Amino acid sequence: MSGPNVEVGFTDHLNNPLLYAPEHFPSKIGGHPAWLNPSNIPRVPICAYCQEPLVFFAQIYAGLDRPSNGFHRMLYVFLCKRGSCYSDNKQPVRVLRSQLAADNPFYGLQPVPEGDAEVNEIGENKSFALSHNGHTNICGVCGCRAPLKCGKCHSAHYCSKSHQKLDWHDHKVHCSGPVTPAPKPHYLTKSSLLFKEFDIIIEREKEREIEELDPEELARIQNASDTYNISGKDAESLSQEYGKDNDPTFTKFKERISRDPAQVLRYARHDAPLWPVSTGQCVTVPPCSTCNAPRTFEVQFLPTLLYLLGVGKEKDDMDWASVVLYTCSNDCEVEDYVEEYAWSQTYTDK
Repeated sequence: MSGPNVEVGFTDHLNNPLLYAPEHFPSKIGGHPAWLNPSNIPRVPICAYCQEPLVFFAQIYAGLDRPSNGFHRMLYVFLCKRGSCYSDNKQPVRVLRSQLAADNPFYGLQPVPEGDAEVNEIGENKSFALSHNGHTNICGVCGCRAPLKCGKCHSAHYCSKSHQKLDWHDHKVHCSGPVTPAPKPHYLTKSSLLFKEFDIIIEREKEREIEELDPEELARIQNASDTYNISGKDAESLSQEYGKDNDPTFTKFKERISRDPAQVLRYARHDAPLWPVSTGQCVTVPPCSTCNAPRTFEVQFLPTLLYLLGVGKEKDDMDWASVVLYTCSNDCEVEDYVEEYAWSQTYTDK
């Protein structure tokens, strides 16, 4: 990732959660997914290793400069929280792509002003209710397609038995038969399963300083803890595996990240990822499953997110060096949602 068009992402908090609704086209970490196309949202992806539903991790809005299909374009990332599912180079990470033309049934040609995120008396965003609700039942736990519902009140919907079981502790307090009041919109509810929610702000990566670094500055870059705020678990893994060997990939990574130490993602369409370490890199990327065009790099999530999300406190928490997304280079038209390719790089082969 050495081109001039690299963009980096930083996290921020939104005071108004209604700004995470789909008509604002949010790029964000955690919470529920804000589905671009509400007519046929996907079912929750399942981990191929533990067979449990994956957890929504992030979405990135990356619209294309064309009025046809792709004017609105969103990527959705799901992953498994269990660290054991990442061992032996397993890939418990999935990414979905959705696209819409500028002229579509759900959104107007002009963006919705942020001031339009008003709440009515039942706590529901009016614009969102018109553009999203009623198209597809949504799981109250994860926000994905919900073919199941509570057998008693018939108003709570779920994607799976496991999420229905997870929600029962809270739902049983309100479940009182067919007259149960309508639940809040899913983007206003919170589940212990979800990751903490952050807005993502995208900026152009800072240019490299022209002047040569003095010895003190060079020493600072060589120290990962000074240049990159990652969790203690990650810092320990990196220092033990690569500090002694002076991995040149790690050194290059630290130097580049030091330009914007708080960054949590890197965006550089058709470029290449900035691998943190030399092992566990993606070697072969399968072509697009829809048009067979080659997939190219688009987005990379960095391990700073593990620290921000409080991951690493439990023994079996996920632990990775990078999550990298590859998407169709042809930007082929899709109906509803199509799967692209995601790769999780781990520090060691566990």
